[in-house]
Amino acid sequence: MQFTILIIDDEKNIREGLGAALELDGYTVKLAENGRAGLALIEKGDVDLVITDLRMPEASGEEVLAKVSAESPGIPVIVLTGHGSIDSAVDAMRNGAYDFLTKPLSLDRLALIVKRALQGRELVLQHRQLQEELRERKSFESIVGRNAEMQKIFQIVRRAADSKASLLITGESGVGKELVADALHNLSPRRDKPLIKVHCAALSESLLESELFGHEKGAFTGAAARKRGRFELANGGTLFLDEIGEINQNVQIKILRVLQDKRFERVGGEETLEADVRIVAATNRDLKKEIEAGRFREDLYYRLNVVQIHLPPLRERRDDIPLLVTAFLNETAAENGKKIDGIDARARSALYKYPWPGNIRELRNCIESAVVMCEGHIITADDLPPGIAESGGAEAVAVPANIPLEEAEKIIIMQSLAFNKGNKSKTAEALGIGRKTLHRKLAEYGVTLTGNVRVL
Repeated sequence: MQFTILIIDDEKNIREGLGAALELDGYTVKLAENGRAGLALIEKGDVDLVITDLRMPEASGEEVLAKVSAESPGIPVIVLTGHGSIDSAVDAMRNGAYDFLTKPLSLDRLALIVKRALQGRELVLQHRQLQEELRERKSFESIVGRNAEMQKIFQIVRRAADSKASLLITGESGVGKELVADALHNLSPRRDKPLIKVHCAALSESLLESELFGHEKGAFTGAAARKRGRFELANGGTLFLDEIGEINQNVQIKILRVLQDKRFERVGGEETLEADVRIVAATNRDLKKEIEAGRFREDLYYRLNVVQIHLPPLRERRDDIPLLVTAFLNETAAENGKKIDGIDARARSALYKYPWPGNIRELRNCIESAVVMCEGHIITADDLPPGIAESGGAEAVAVPANIPLEEAEKIIIMQSLAFNKGNKSKTAEALGIGRKTLHRKLAEYGVTLTGNVRVL
């Protein structure tokens, strides 16, 4: 790891001499001639250790130490002092300095202290990185997908999460738009603040306006008390507006105002309130067509669509079906107190070939139904809902476009194996490969066959 050391000293010879010595030891060095200049460099970031003199013009070493301790506590500070200021150095140690050295300096002792301090700094950085990785993994754990398009979506979510920009998530019903909103919030700096969700299609115009902005007592019949709206409740956090394409233009205008100047009034109220809220919206409609039809405001669309994430339907990411099936199988089996070891070849083929008009939501419901109906430990085609089991009878192999050759080969082998009900001899003969080659491929895929059963 390449570390950057900042040296702050008003004596040019000491400042430059220490810098040259530390550069010879392999460190990147920044120099500042006084405390104020040093603090400006620290604020820019990319500083791992500070070496500062105590007595300097404009801002003293004590001020530098106090600022670093308060705002960047992970950065060690080494204090330099003259023989007559030992008491000040001791005070600095009490106030958080890592160590101190008296002038004239011993370069060997300085090198040792710097090395020890940076070892601690490295541990802090590694711990912070692990925490970030765990947080990211946890944020995405509910979104299953290794499809190339899904990997692109994960990258967009990572990049957009730290920003304040509004996001628009598009895609058919059931593709997992709400899960992406969850991940965006959990990866953002607002993760410790509320994530408030509103399903716009489920509320009438009057109820939606009250739900979003709140209302005052007596604002309308039944308003027996003041109610805080979702914008108020989400202050500092994220507001997820699901099915934004369903709201009428009166409410659209009020949402646009909040996006523009962060201000609104409760229904029936005169007090203007402010809310720092990040908006994540979702829709299964084509909002551009809605704009052309005069049903959706173009200015609101551009306010919402700063970053767009489009989730593909399940039929366009069939290579994720085995992963999703395994995840839903484990989840629903645990919920229903059942032990399910896997899915047989015919059932798996049916799941792969079915078009899934209801997308991931339909697939999960299908697996839950199969788990409930299964009387043994292996789900068969007979356990699947009507209409899905029959889809496994076709002989054609469905391979998605634009996937790696190795993945296409795996799909062809697994579907052929399913069609031949797990018979490896027939499958190898049909594919024109030897049994040993087929066995080797199955081992690479981590597939275990028991009779005619493929265990996921």
